[in-house]
Amino acid sequence: MSKHRRESKAARRLPTLEGRLELVLKLFASAMGVRCGREEGQTVAEYGVILAVVTLAVVASLVVLSGGISTTFENLAGILPG
Repeated sequence: MSKHRRESKAARRLPTLEGRLELVLKLFASAMGVRCGREEGQTVAEYGVILAVVTLAVVASLVVLSGGISTTFENLAGILPG
């Protein structure tokens, strides 16, 4: 019975999904040097949004162009000796 109590206490100490997301965001913000309530934090957040949009654009273009890229590499591999 005491083992069950220990497990239930441990389960109660685990943060909720919302708490875990907040913790991850706080850790990310501290790693990026962001402090709440400062204008610099807003600038970093804006750069983060721009970085996310650029990343999505690059991934989308690679998906669209993947057939052409694959064909080009196959042609280059056919030209090279070996």
